Amino acid sequence: MSVVGLALALACGLQLTHCLVPPTPGPLTAAGLFGVDVGQMILIGTIVSIPMLIVVMFYVRYISKKIYQIPDEVNGGFIRKDYKEEYIKSMEEVESLMDAKQLPGFGASIAPIIVPVLLIFVKTFWDMYKSGNAAVAGTAVDSAISLIGTPIIALTIGTLIAIYGLVADRDTKEVLKMMDDAIKDTGLIMLITGAGGALGNVIKVAGIGDVLGNAIAATPLPAILIPFIIAAAMRLALGSATVAITTAASISAGLMGTIAVSPLLMAVSSCIGAISFSYFNDSGFWVFNGMFGLTELKDQVRCKTAVSLIMAGVGIVELFILQIFIH
Repeated sequence: MSVVGLALALACGLQLTHCLVPPTPGPLTAAGLFGVDVGQMILIGTIVSIPMLIVVMFYVRYISKKIYQIPDEVNGGFIRKDYKEEYIKSMEEVESLMDAKQLPGFGASIAPIIVPVLLIFVKTFWDMYKSGNAAVAGTAVDSAISLIGTPIIALTIGTLIAIYGLVADRDTKEVLKMMDDAIKDTGLIMLITGAGGALGNVIKVAGIGDVLGNAIAATPLPAILIPFIIAAAMRLALGSATVAITTAASISAGLMGTIAVSPLLMAVSSCIGAISFSYFNDSGFWVFNGMFGLTELKDQVRCKTAVSLIMAGVGIVELFILQIFIH
């Protein structure tokens, strides 16, 4: 299958959970601002994300045939081809191909990914526990969890696990070359991501976000769409989903005394709005394009931007359906 299709499926799942399901900071902040129970937010965020993922997968399958790219194992990078049905292998063929290669075991393969995620999650839940139990703050356990759960430390641990678990039998120079190649591939992505973040922060500090949000809140829109539109506008202007959710929830929470909409739905509406418009100032947009060899603007928009708009569109429909049942 096209690496673009596989990676886009991964990106959709990541984007949905990042924007809709606590304990990621955006939905967690929205729940706090609207006074919604975090457990309810996790449940409704999970439920809402499933139809979005199902619908967008039809588009992902379509675009993976239009942009058919496979890794170039000889020269690196990717090879672009016209899609043909015979390229797709059966599971039996895939298994035989995998068996013919010298591959590491399943546990060693997933450990560099799973261990950092678990460490970050442990710190997240520990911080939630610590907020209600001040006695544990400052203890040795607290210091240790805070250290190893910090993303940069957790990812460093994952890197060490990859080096000593996956390529321990390789020559040191070969391993260093792998790391050099990886740094070269990610360097440009980090540069563009940093520039996009700087642009977003300039716009934020300039106060454009507050002006735009208040202007939208003053329009005669259905109340359920106000946080959605504010979040979508913030995502387009700033690029950050977390900032978009926080801005939309902060402004919309002030309206709760005058509207008859469930705070839970208003929080979810803020999160769904932040899914839309993954574009030039979104770091995820550049990470995806850079890692999977998309250099043409047309292809970039047809992938990450298109799926974000589709998922947000499905989310609007879900909001109006949920409003019938949740008051």
